[in-house]
Amino acid sequence: MSKAIPATLLDHLRREQANATCLYLQYKGYHWNVSGSLFRELHLMFDEHAKSVLDTADEFAERQRMHGARAPYTLDEMSTLQELPSEDGRPADAAEMLERLREAHLEVIGGLKAAFQTAEEIADPGSADLFARTVQLHEKMEWFLREHLVKSSPPSERVHVRAVVPATNAASSR
Repeated sequence: MSKAIPATLLDHLRREQANATCLYLQYKGYHWNVSGSLFRELHLMFDEHAKSVLDTADEFAERQRMHGARAPYTLDEMSTLQELPSEDGRPADAAEMLERLREAHLEVIGGLKAAFQTAEEIADPGSADLFARTVQLHEKMEWFLREHLVKSSPPSERVHVRAVVPATNAASSR
């Protein structure tokens, strides 16, 4: 890749690397601290999702290097680049963990879709493919979390959660 990476694409790659790192740590924190009747199932799912998310952080960093840019790696850099909000207190229970993770995935999906559009506009099919594959991964994880939210509630309290993806107009707010 000989041409310089446009700043907008580099911003997207770095932001998604940071979001993946943040989400990875959130998953691991919940993996370590989950309790209740669904402990084993959630403990294993949180660990599986954490590994998948961490792999995406690596792909975003490697894509930056392929373009000749430096990939951030310190926690300070990640905290300034991430778009996901920091945890505001510990979740009260497993259901709150599931909902917080679900919301994080929806936020990431919105950012990835905006990043995909940018990559398409500048004719970078490699980055567009990375963003598209990562959208699919996050959509699947969000679906699993959504299904667990329904499953973890007693029948009298079950709420059917709709998948709501933020508008792709997120690029204009960045």
